[in-house]
Amino acid sequence: MTHQSGIQVSDALSAKFLSALNAPVRLIKVSIVGESLEATDTLNISGTFEQDMDLVPGVLDAETPCYLLIRLNEPKWLLCTYVPDGAKVREKMLYAATKATVTKSLGESNFVDGIFGTTKEEFSLEGYQQHRRHAESGAPLTERELEMERIKEMESSAVEVPTMESRKTHVVGATYDYDESAKTALNDYTKGTVNFVLLAIDTASEMVKLDTAENLQSHAEIAQAIPSDVPRFVFYWHDSTTSVFIYSCPASSSVRERMIYSSFRYGLLVTTSTMGIEVHAKLEIDDPTALSADVLEEEVRERVALGEKRMPTTQPKFKRPAPPGRRPRVAP
Repeated sequence: MTHQSGIQVSDALSAKFLSALNAPVRLIKVSIVGESLEATDTLNISGTFEQDMDLVPGVLDAETPCYLLIRLNEPKWLLCTYVPDGAKVREKMLYAATKATVTKSLGESNFVDGIFGTTKEEFSLEGYQQHRRHAESGAPLTERELEMERIKEMESSAVEVPTMESRKTHVVGATYDYDESAKTALNDYTKGTVNFVLLAIDTASEMVKLDTAENLQSHAEIAQAIPSDVPRFVFYWHDSTTSVFIYSCPASSSVRERMIYSSFRYGLLVTTSTMGIEVHAKLEIDDPTALSADVLEEEVRERVALGEKRMPTTQPKFKRPAPPGRRPRVAP
């Protein structure tokens, strides 16, 4: 399940899309501007769908993500997501978390297909035709496409259970036990005697194991504390009142690793919540080295401000964890 970002479709975008349903509009480019989704460019119909598709790459920027609402020849639309590899980590996460808002706000029945791509060429006519060939003929998927299909399949077979915040999450059928070192570290994290816990899944023994538990002295240390070549789960006290969960899955991770970690993370959060660990902000990253102190501050502040937890008006400074045996106070 993808956690939505809290960003909403603006009234202006809703009105533009509604009018486009009965107007000669081929494309609406949608961007996240501040706290809302806005129409930032349009293309009118100038030929057939096939002819107009070759105009689409021209509206894309080299390093700026966006959504594309593209009208087919029939009165239906494509919802496409363009997230270039060079985009900032924060933008990648925001666009991944906001797509569901676009479809629900503009009407899921209006969209019959979509493309996710990282290059302009994937949104040309040739790119779209290649996408359709894979979808319609059952042609062998690429490594990347196969990986995404497997992850989606595993997540869609999940069972819904209530969390501590009365939201819904997913727990897959397969579960893992926790070794004693992991249990001890999570207990220490709950008490505040450590502020950083790094967990790994040992697929051979089907156990959640402790990688590292320590006290980081500043946010600048977190990028080096998370491995850049394998997936990991992280619990981190951003300050004495804000607990952060980070799911790190580098691009170099194997398909099997991605499937296992992606399908298990929600179950992990449910289990740790029963241990007394409350999470106020959740992050997903694919490049730990990009998680600088500034990026972390911005990401946590963004999520807390969007409602996962009330945040002071002034940005809190990093604080050492509470003394042993005393759990950090969680703000109401």
